[in-house]
Amino acid sequence: MTNNSIKTSDYLSCNDQYWSNGYAAENVESFVFRPYGRILKYEFGLDGTHAERLLDFGCGQGAALQFFHSKGFDVHGVDISQTDIAHCRNLMPEIADQFRVVDADKPSPTDEFCGGSFDVITGIQSLYYYSDEDMANRLESLYHMMKPGGVIYATMIGEGHYLYDHSTEHKDGLRLVEFQSDRLSVDNYFINFTKSKEQLAERFHLWEKKHIGFYDAEYREGEGRSFHFTFVGQKR
Repeated sequence: MTNNSIKTSDYLSCNDQYWSNGYAAENVESFVFRPYGRILKYEFGLDGTHAERLLDFGCGQGAALQFFHSKGFDVHGVDISQTDIAHCRNLMPEIADQFRVVDADKPSPTDEFCGGSFDVITGIQSLYYYSDEDMANRLESLYHMMKPGGVIYATMIGEGHYLYDHSTEHKDGLRLVEFQSDRLSVDNYFINFTKSKEQLAERFHLWEKKHIGFYDAEYREGEGRSFHFTFVGQKR
């Protein structure tokens, strides 16, 4: 398929197919445990001692959830990958019913996962696989799933990421990424890159902005930077 032959409505199924085999990430990342200590615990008093309800949207294999679970949070996770949700359930069998597969369908502002009423929602490298319209609907749904005063922590891929250089404009904020290396084969893969801190704040305008930051790394020559913005906001 070419860039122009893929309908905007089909991009979700393309990305779903890409992630169907799961993503091996068994260890909690520094961009998870450092914001926990520096922001959630220090600034908001959300440390798990009160079994605060936490949803990880796009939880993958559950490394972040296992970390928060160890702190005492009442954790819930959703992902489009059956492989990854199965891994979560094997990793934390005592709460296996708190992980669920969600369909890669167009999101609705009225969607609700795992009963809602969350104190914390995390969206770590998961929300930028939506078009502008679908992302706005998903963020609205997440906002309504939170308790008043609840905190969201999200990471969004920026144009400084190496995949941006291997992408072409598609529709509604999406770019089609095609990249081949000895490690990766990326084809028919859609990403919504964030241009700036200002655009990031606008995307998350429903929340009161608390912090905007970033993390970055370059592990292999020939690939490039893994630049992501970070956003921390509080439900008004």
